[in-house]
Amino acid sequence: MKIRLRANSIRYRLDKIDMELLETVGKVESITHIGTGTLHFVIRGKDIPAPTAKLEHDGVHLLLPIPQLQLWISSGDVGFSLDIPNADGSNLAILVEKDFKCLTDRAEDDSESFDNPMASKNC
Repeated sequence: MKIRLRANSIRYRLDKIDMELLETVGKVESITHIGTGTLHFVIRGKDIPAPTAKLEHDGVHLLLPIPQLQLWISSGDVGFSLDIPNADGSNLAILVEKDFKCLTDRAEDDSESFDNPMASKNC
């Protein structure tokens, strides 16, 4: 899972393995070790009425209603966006999407990424 933070927004990009975990286990997470601590991001299906995001201990937890998560997984859609209100009146913008292979060579393994729909297009 790739995560991008910018102002009041979080963008999650999930590869094929991440999507398989969401479908079979109902949860996917990414852990980064920093010194003696860890920072982790979790996306999990739960029996809740609406999406919610929580900052807990050393991580960010995005909780999604199970039916919403299952619908996305089975639909073939690239992704979805959420706008979750914060307690201070601001909103947290969330984007969850499939991670596509890059169109240019990079020193990053994207073998588990989804085929890029633009790969056959000439620019």
